[in-house]
Amino acid sequence: MRSRSVALLAFAVTATLLISGCSSVHDAKPVGHVYRSSNAAVLAQINYAKVHYKKPNTAEFGDLGGTDCVNFTSQTLIARGWMMTTDWAQSSDSSGMHYTRPWISSTGLRDYLAGKPQLATALDWSQRGQVSVGDIVQFDWDASGDRDHTAIVSGIVGSGARRVLLLSSHSPAAFDWPIEEAIAEHGLATKVYFWHLK
Repeated sequence: MRSRSVALLAFAVTATLLISGCSSVHDAKPVGHVYRSSNAAVLAQINYAKVHYKKPNTAEFGDLGGTDCVNFTSQTLIARGWMMTTDWAQSSDSSGMHYTRPWISSTGLRDYLAGKPQLATALDWSQRGQVSVGDIVQFDWDASGDRDHTAIVSGIVGSGARRVLLLSSHSPAAFDWPIEEAIAEHGLATKVYFWHLK
C-alpha cells in the first residue's frame, strides 16, 4: 500500500511539472557572493521576498495559487515603498479580496508600467547589463506577445559576461533562482523583458 502511495505521489509531482512547465520551488543555491543593494528600500523589498516566497502573506494579500506571481511582485513593491493607486491596488472586505488587473496580471502590469515612465524603464534581454537588484523581470514563455510570468531580481552574482541575475517569485516559489535556469525550464522560445525601476 505504501509503495502505491509513493508511486501516486511521484506521478502527481511529475504531472504537475509537465503541466506547469516548471518546478514548484526553487530554493537559493550557493553560487558565490550575492550582491543585493545598498538602498534601504530595495533591501526591504528583497527581505520581504525572502520571507514570503514560500509562505505567502495570505492574511493581507490573499493567494491566487498557481497564478500568484504578480500579486507577489506587487507586494514586494509595496515593501519597497510604492503606494497603491486607483489602477494598481489590492483590497479586501467581507466579500473577499479585490485586485486591479495590473496587480495580478503579468500583461496587465506590463501595460501599466508602459504608461508610467516615472516609475520604470523597459529593457530587453540585450540590455540585461543595465538591470539592478529589485528590478522586475517578465517572461513570455511561448513568444506569443503577452507576458506569462513576473518576478523580481533578488540578487546578482559576478560581473561582465559572468554576471548572473537571480530571481525571486511566487508560483513557482523561488529565491535567488538563476535566470538561465528559469529560461531553460521553458525552452528557446522564451522571451525575457525587464523593468528597471526608478
